[in-house]
Amino acid sequence: MKRETMFALLAISSLLAACDGAPEAHGPPSVKSWNLPVMKATTGSPMEYTTVGSVVSDQRIDVSSKLTGYIREILVQEGDRVRRGQILARIDGSDVEGGVRQGEAAVASAEAVSRDARIDLDRFQRLFERGSISDYEFRKVRVRFDAAREALNNARAGLDTALAQRAYAGIRSPADGIIVARIKRAGDLAVPGAPILTLESGRRLLLETFVEESRVAAIAVGKPVEVRIDVLAAPLKGTVSRVVPSGDPVTRSYQVKIALPETTGLMPGMFGRAGFVIGESSEPLVPRRALIERGGLRGVFVVDSENRARFRWLRTGREWPDRVEVTAGLNSGERLVAATEPALRDGDRIIGPEIVHE
Repeated sequence: MKRETMFALLAISSLLAACDGAPEAHGPPSVKSWNLPVMKATTGSPMEYTTVGSVVSDQRIDVSSKLTGYIREILVQEGDRVRRGQILARIDGSDVEGGVRQGEAAVASAEAVSRDARIDLDRFQRLFERGSISDYEFRKVRVRFDAAREALNNARAGLDTALAQRAYAGIRSPADGIIVARIKRAGDLAVPGAPILTLESGRRLLLETFVEESRVAAIAVGKPVEVRIDVLAAPLKGTVSRVVPSGDPVTRSYQVKIALPETTGLMPGMFGRAGFVIGESSEPLVPRRALIERGGLRGVFVVDSENRARFRWLRTGREWPDRVEVTAGLNSGERLVAATEPALRDGDRIIGPEIVHE
């Protein structure tokens, strides 16, 4: 029993002696040198302001009647393409026809009176030349003839007006275009100035949008605008065509019209977005090749004054195909590794060339 206890004590002593031994020394990790490009973080990214709008025709015409009357028929539908001078609708012309008949009767009566006055004038002319009547009597006949002739002219003018009214009973298209709205229907009362149809004329299309008053000062006629139409794959290069200088007092916004290029598939009524460039941002930009993603976070290697790489986490903002905006973690002018390597570690030396831009 004593022998077993002795062996146990010896085993424990040996184990303790082994634990008390000095630990194995580990040296610091070796520093590597990398030939990687270095660049300064720059600013100058465009500040964009986006609005929504609709595609409209450059010329939208409200077609109305010049007469007051009930609409007898409308000959076109929405989407129909029409030509200039084509009859679009007809107004009930019963009253107009009555006016034409009255005008014709008035002209016939005035012509009869004028012929009779002419006969009297010729007869009294001969009598006056023979001295059979006085100058006073001849002047009275001439005055009666002049009055009859003036009455005839008035009757003819009235007939011309009635005939013009008859022509207005057929409402014609003022230009080539497409019918986009039927505001009235057959049987409705048409009055002068009240739209019956809406016609969009011309091939030129615009994006009509509204800009808030704090941004309108940065938008000028002629400035380029990137326009994205939902149904089109590629963005369009538009140009500010008009800025309406009168704002809406409720929304405090101003209407802006953007001229669009001729594009297949682009039609009035489509929804779109306009991206206005209203200045430059002071936030630094870094190339995508410089970014390192770890655990869903992004960072870069900044190069210090001793040309050593120091990893730094970033908060990023807007993105482009080749660049990313940094909103926190980096200052403009700081040097960084423009194209990183997976094996690059914090503290490694960077000996690569410095480039102006990526």
